[in-house]
Amino acid sequence: MAKKQDSSFQQFKRRVREAKTEFVLINVIVVIIGIMMIAMPTQINNIICQIIGASLCLWGLIKVISYFFSDETHVTGSFAMAQGCALLGFGILFIVNPRIFLSFINGALGVILMVAGVIKLQHAFDYLKLQISTWWIQLIGAVAMAACGIVALTNPFASTSMLMILIGMALVFSGVWDLVTLFRISSRIKTAAKTAAKKEKEKSKYIDVDAE
Repeated sequence: MAKKQDSSFQQFKRRVREAKTEFVLINVIVVIIGIMMIAMPTQINNIICQIIGASLCLWGLIKVISYFFSDETHVTGSFAMAQGCALLGFGILFIVNPRIFLSFINGALGVILMVAGVIKLQHAFDYLKLQISTWWIQLIGAVAMAACGIVALTNPFASTSMLMILIGMALVFSGVWDLVTLFRISSRIKTAAKTAAKKEKEKSKYIDVDAE
């Protein structure tokens, strides 16, 4: 029974680690795209399609490879193979025929920014419930992201370049923000785990003393 519980815990840790790696990779790509949009606002649409296509292909390959190298318990109920093939298909389509996506890519980026804003808004309320003092910083970030998404969808600028620069800045902000938040949460979890382990160790010492 103990071995089964240990095995399940190890599988859970591995899945958390994989999800964390995936999250970091996605946000690094988002930051890179944002920087390129700021640096090259006029030529960026075609480049974005190529980068998104290459990223989707890489992501799909990772999913497919992880499926074949996973053990039986991890494979059961997993959709990694199907997800990987779908991501590869979309990635190849982005690379081969980017013009299909150019007409709506700005709107898609606007929607992504609005969704990111809503997610950050939920994080702000989660922080408030947990009585974390910096919850209002998450709230400001959520409002800023949602506002950038609305601006991207409505496009009030006369120049497309200005819109690209704004979206790029918002993507960089979102990616860096998410990475910082992830590492802060990971650090707090590790600190809490160490504190709990220390208390448990001290408790066991007291029990041994009482027993003697």
